[in-house]
Amino acid sequence: MANDIFNRKLVDPKKPVTADMALIEWDGILSQATNIQWQYSQQPTRRYTLGNNGRNTAVIYPGRPQGTITIQRLIAEGSENLFSKPGWDICKGVATISVSLDGASTFEGCTVTGGVYTFRGCTVTGYSLSLNSEDLTVADNVSIEFLQMEYTGGVGTAPARPDEGAE
Repeated sequence: MANDIFNRKLVDPKKPVTADMALIEWDGILSQATNIQWQYSQQPTRRYTLGNNGRNTAVIYPGRPQGTITIQRLIAEGSENLFSKPGWDICKGVATISVSLDGASTFEGCTVTGGVYTFRGCTVTGYSLSLNSEDLTVADNVSIEFLQMEYTGGVGTAPARPDEGAE
């Protein structure tokens, strides 16, 4: 076994955390992605006062949180009505989307299992292409805005994959 020039243990990249380990649950439809990213922020408002008695005070008020999700390629099976779901069709309301991660990183003892990110108040703001072939729906470059994000960690909280239990 070769060593690197600093005599560190080489990383054995047997199973990295990749986008295909993300299981996306959108109003009962399970899907996967080749690339998924999200950002979540909350802007503060600072109020400064010139107080009497020689005291200056500052108060920070949190603003409304906001976030975006970008899915490069959303792949779902049996989703002929995906585009009529809440979030896609604003007349049906906003969606709640859950993304669970299931996999292991390249580093020993570092696994990702059961972590679930839940996004509430989701609305699709754009996508570039959709195809349906043999009951497989693909939507490219899906942009989603959301209002709230939650994280639930721990084993056993992730939704079951559709191929689990199949023999």
